[in-house]
Amino acid sequence: KEYSARIIGTDKTTDLALIKIDAKDLPAITIANSENIKVGEWVLAVGNPFNLTNTVTAGIVSAKGRSLYQNGVESFIQTDAAINPGNSGGALVNTRGELIGINAMLYSQTGSFSGYGFAIPTSIMNKVVDDLKKYGTVQRAVIGIQGQDVKNYVDAQKDQGKDVDLGTMEGIYVAKVLEESSAEEAGLKAGDVITAIDGKEMNKMADLQEYLAKKRPGDKVSVSYLRDKKKASKTMTLKNEQGNTQVVKKADLDVLGGNFRAITDGQKKQLNIGYGLEVLKVNSGKFKDAGITKGFIIQRVNDSAVKTIEDLQNLVKEASTSRNPVLYIQGVYPTGKKAYFAVPLED
Repeated sequence: KEYSARIIGTDKTTDLALIKIDAKDLPAITIANSENIKVGEWVLAVGNPFNLTNTVTAGIVSAKGRSLYQNGVESFIQTDAAINPGNSGGALVNTRGELIGINAMLYSQTGSFSGYGFAIPTSIMNKVVDDLKKYGTVQRAVIGIQGQDVKNYVDAQKDQGKDVDLGTMEGIYVAKVLEESSAEEAGLKAGDVITAIDGKEMNKMADLQEYLAKKRPGDKVSVSYLRDKKKASKTMTLKNEQGNTQVVKKADLDVLGGNFRAITDGQKKQLNIGYGLEVLKVNSGKFKDAGITKGFIIQRVNDSAVKTIEDLQNLVKEASTSRNPVLYIQGVYPTGKKAYFAVPLED
């Protein structure tokens, strides 16, 4: 059957989207908790690789909480069930037919399956879907540190001929604490080793990412850590990437308070430019506040070319949910004079 669907929300970080169709009595898969799966457990990957409809492959769970350093949320289920191009978005199910993950990618030198498939666990998927339903965008909680697995840090130090004893080989080494972050407020420092959150062991960075992926800004967590091999713990309030606990919503073109159209061939010739968006009208909004007037031609926003209204729309959405919600605009006036503006999207 075919249905028309509308997109409720998308999330680039997890490569997931929530879509809605109008239909009744559709059979739905049972969703299991991916945290309950065990390494060695049998799983089935369902998909549509190479346009072969409904292909099912079997394998086992090779690892949980696997990092690939490919995108923002790094806590995949690794499986040796064959996942090939076209499997992405298909179901990874347990032997009871319950959903435990969504097939996301394969790791391969050839581009075809060679024993390593990766799926987004349902524990992360559920939170993403819930947020997209409620807010239209995913509410990400961060503690505000940069670091790496203790094992990797110790190995890197050994390679440099340094012998390091942190008091543990399991945990997350804190290399840097970001300014105005939850971690800074709680008093964490570079050199600390995070060992648990809310009593749950954090053996590696992927464990921390998976745990935080289920939290929202404003949630409180208890962080256990080692400092100079001594145990300590602090309660911290999680923040969003913008450094507060408010709901982050994608802004729309409306916040700019302007009307736009792609420039004409005549304007291109006259100003000797290849593309741009002309500001036809400025109402009350962010453009008026920044001093952008009617007639100005936008060419680049945040270092990306702007050729269509859709380009501008996407850049506004992207910037509004980023750590620094500002549009840096480059353009030209009809007189040929170039101009630059910084347009903050936050009030």
